[in-house]
Amino acid sequence: MKRTVTRVTACLLACITWAFPFAGCEKAGSGGAENEKQSSAPKADTEQTAVEPAWPRPDYSDFVLPEETGELVLYTAGASTGAVMRPAVEIFKSLYPHVNVTYETVGEDEFDERIRAELPAGKGPDLVLFINKTIPDVYKTESTGIFEDVGGYFEADPEIDRADFVPGVMDGMLFRGQQFIVPLHYEVPLLVTSRALLEEVGVEDPSDFENLAEAARGYRDLHPEGTLFLDSGDINPIYINRQQLIRHAGIAFIDYQRGEVSCGEEKIREVMDLVKLYYDPDYVEGDYGPDDYKLDGNYLTHGCLLRKECLFNDFDTSYSNFATVCRALEISGGEAVTFIPKDPYGGVTAEITEMAAIPTASKNKLNAWRLLKILLSDEIQSGRDESRRGLPYFWVGLPVREASLRKQVEFDVGYWGYTLEDAEDQEIFERYMNLCTSPNRARVLPGLWFRYITLELFPYIYGEKPWDDCWKSFLNTIELYASE
Repeated sequence: MKRTVTRVTACLLACITWAFPFAGCEKAGSGGAENEKQSSAPKADTEQTAVEPAWPRPDYSDFVLPEETGELVLYTAGASTGAVMRPAVEIFKSLYPHVNVTYETVGEDEFDERIRAELPAGKGPDLVLFINKTIPDVYKTESTGIFEDVGGYFEADPEIDRADFVPGVMDGMLFRGQQFIVPLHYEVPLLVTSRALLEEVGVEDPSDFENLAEAARGYRDLHPEGTLFLDSGDINPIYINRQQLIRHAGIAFIDYQRGEVSCGEEKIREVMDLVKLYYDPDYVEGDYGPDDYKLDGNYLTHGCLLRKECLFNDFDTSYSNFATVCRALEISGGEAVTFIPKDPYGGVTAEITEMAAIPTASKNKLNAWRLLKILLSDEIQSGRDESRRGLPYFWVGLPVREASLRKQVEFDVGYWGYTLEDAEDQEIFERYMNLCTSPNRARVLPGLWFRYITLELFPYIYGEKPWDDCWKSFLNTIELYASE
């Protein structure tokens, strides 16, 4: 690999090493970001004090797998979940030829509408494969009993072992000790900046949110035309900043494990002040062709070119991000700094990108479980669709099966011209694997949160209402929603 990568290799090794100030954190799952053991250390914010000891796991020793049936009813959205469901169904048919499979592919909007209408009515497919936007709040949905707890299935089925999966991701989606939703793919919130920019704003380690916020304020003073996060022109940065800052601050508006509001005004105010600081009322969204972009600095990432300079490039780890990070280092010049912002507990919280659940009303639960096992198998988790230029079946995110994740990253290493036979490349690979498997919690950010932020808190951003009025309205909305 001794091309132009010697400098890049040294930089990447340095920055990924630096990205793990919390590398000693326990990787065992903790039952979600709101299901962590309580620390005796003083907490600065309300959402950090509202922490219960881990919920006990049910006793599944008497659990028996459901009875055999001869049917399996499925439907998925074409462009997203359908890409992985189709090959999984083909494997299912080959393993269980006696089962009559009814499988329908529908449009994404129709899929979302049907799932939201049918599940509460005890209807719908035997297995739901979905992404975040399909169900606006998965935790509220879990608390209704709509989904089957598959914890007993894992215990009773000798063909599957929880130890094969990234523990902080699989166990991190436990809800009150039960596994109603099974994560299939996830992302790690990786950010990239440069050592020169950090020195310019006087921040050494931006992995703590307080330092990240300080860097953001300093960067705005020095670069008033720059953006906080990647700006590709097709989404207004106000929405990117809203979502990314809530995410990186580790804010949870509701403690779903206890069913209570857990809003901390101080940190949310800090986030909204940063969004307001970077708000551009004259920003125009639109499609931008190659002539509208520059080709230097931090302008290239995720295969697209940025409109403006930014403080942080937000690389959600996915099937090609090993190469993306290396490429960003190659073109940026100077020393790049790659890091994962710490969550409020000093660890790493993964974001679930694709998940599956068995409805309680399913009449064919055993076949649904069999299909779920296929979705969790190496054949699907590390599989590639040759009809789609060899893209992974899951084309957003990282496989939750650890061996499949390793295979996927190994493929990307070779595809982009690196080699694991080279000692330096092997070390980069292992550090990147450590980064990808570092989460000790996982969550699905409810889309409704961001809707409420826009409705209740954005008037403060726009200068239409004072903060106190907006906060009271927002808190009332969240309290009402949590009590429903």
